[in-house]
Amino acid sequence: MELSDRLSPAGASLGASTRSRRRSVGKVVAAALVPAILLAIGAPAIAASNTLTITTLDRNGKKVNVTTTVVNLATSSSRSVKSNKSTKLPKGSYAVLASIRTGSAVTLGARTVKVSGASKTTVDARKGKKITLGVSPAPAGEGIMAQTRAQICTRSDSASYDVEASDWDGSSLYVIPNSSKKLAFAAMRQWSDGSGLSDSYAVMYTRTGVPSGLSKTYKRSSLGTVNATGRQGTAATIDGLHFAVQPTNRVCGDHMYAGLFGADRPYRTKVHLSPGNWLIRASSYAAAKDGTTVTPGGYMVSRKVVAGKSHTLNFFRAAWGPSARLPIVINGRISYLLNSMFADPGFPRDDNVEGGDKATATLTFGGKTVKTKKDKGWEPGDTFLEYKVKKSGWYKLTNNASRYYPEITFPAGMLSPKTSVTYRFKAKPNTSVTAPVYAVTMLPTGLNLYNQAKPGSTTDVKLTLSRPKLSPDAKLGKNPKVKTVTAKASFDGGKTWRSVKVKKIDGTWTAQVGNPTSGAVSLRTRVTDTTGGYTDVTIIRAYAIG
Repeated sequence: MELSDRLSPAGASLGASTRSRRRSVGKVVAAALVPAILLAIGAPAIAASNTLTITTLDRNGKKVNVTTTVVNLATSSSRSVKSNKSTKLPKGSYAVLASIRTGSAVTLGARTVKVSGASKTTVDARKGKKITLGVSPAPAGEGIMAQTRAQICTRSDSASYDVEASDWDGSSLYVIPNSSKKLAFAAMRQWSDGSGLSDSYAVMYTRTGVPSGLSKTYKRSSLGTVNATGRQGTAATIDGLHFAVQPTNRVCGDHMYAGLFGADRPYRTKVHLSPGNWLIRASSYAAAKDGTTVTPGGYMVSRKVVAGKSHTLNFFRAAWGPSARLPIVINGRISYLLNSMFADPGFPRDDNVEGGDKATATLTFGGKTVKTKKDKGWEPGDTFLEYKVKKSGWYKLTNNASRYYPEITFPAGMLSPKTSVTYRFKAKPNTSVTAPVYAVTMLPTGLNLYNQAKPGSTTDVKLTLSRPKLSPDAKLGKNPKVKTVTAKASFDGGKTWRSVKVKKIDGTWTAQVGNPTSGAVSLRTRVTDTTGGYTDVTIIRAYAIG
């Protein structure tokens, strides 16, 4: 069983409920660039004389039956083909991907072959060379486990396919050399104790063509470091936080996934990575009511790792609220996404930390409601409020959202269960613009790993104003001039509110909240511009008191 299988669903889709799935050794996977097109569908007539026989031999030279993936290099279509038997194929050039097991050893091989008449090719595991990746000094410590993954990929602008295998001891993976530029190779090795209490490591090697074996050791000084913190309190579960890394923008191996650890507590950890582009993945996972495992949400943050350099990432911080996605007007139609109401203030432009919510958006003009749109939660796609602007003037759009996960039970005292936002802006018919208002995020500082402030202390809440351009068709225009920034706090879940002082600290608008001795603090802020437009954001139970 793989480490990622023991901890959380490997490759789980973030921000949506995902059932646990196991990844089998030697599995052939199609990377999702375009859907695979089976050769049998819409293919030209196959002449009886065009066949391919793939012979597969294990490391002892014994003929073994395996299922290969055969890829048409001209069309990037693929099909599964059983070895050691003749298969009809259209005339053309193909890549054959195979994984051959001999006892505990797995050999990956690929062949390129032209099919014309009765064609044959052989994937011979005896030609396989060992794959070895290491770090010096080697990671050591109680419970440290290591795993190696390897892939051979086809290279195409329209689709890519691969064959993959993995091992735990680092001595049972082999690869058959092939110099074809139609192929690429990737290998990754990870080290972790599975808890996040010790440093974790992952190194990645890629190249065009398939090498004659691989024996490479990375010096620790050649690695970069990600310092990661995962807090507790905002996620929809206390069952666990999962941390993983995934290479990206490589010639092969982009969907390799290293699940490094899972924890039922907050964490501070260091992850050392070989240079290159990586997705840093932090997610929460929970036991569903039916006994399965779900992933309520998480992050995929891209970072370019450089030798000797470090990155700091903070996940699951307090005050999840509306993202930086503003209403837009496209060809005279107001368009607004209802589903971005629970974003980490540290990542306001990314996808939601959690996508599970119920929301009701209302658009008014001249004091009258002109459009209402509801999202009942877990609908198949994004939900938009759309409205054709008939008259120029002031419009007010309000969205109220609450967290909603039908498959799990929310933990008691969960933070950020409800949020709301109101935008007041001018709109005109037949225009394409971003609403001339600000997105506002609130980030409480000085909290502990459970997103708690000390009783009776003062918390500085950073108020960040932004206007990202999210559509190439919606002109951004000049930023409106800020007139006032105000803030309020509530200590009874939003029943009553009291004003708090707002001032600029190091150039950032900051609300200074005097905390109660227990409970939680809800936050509200309003940014008003000189034209009369404004943005008003409310987060219930933004952070807790320790």
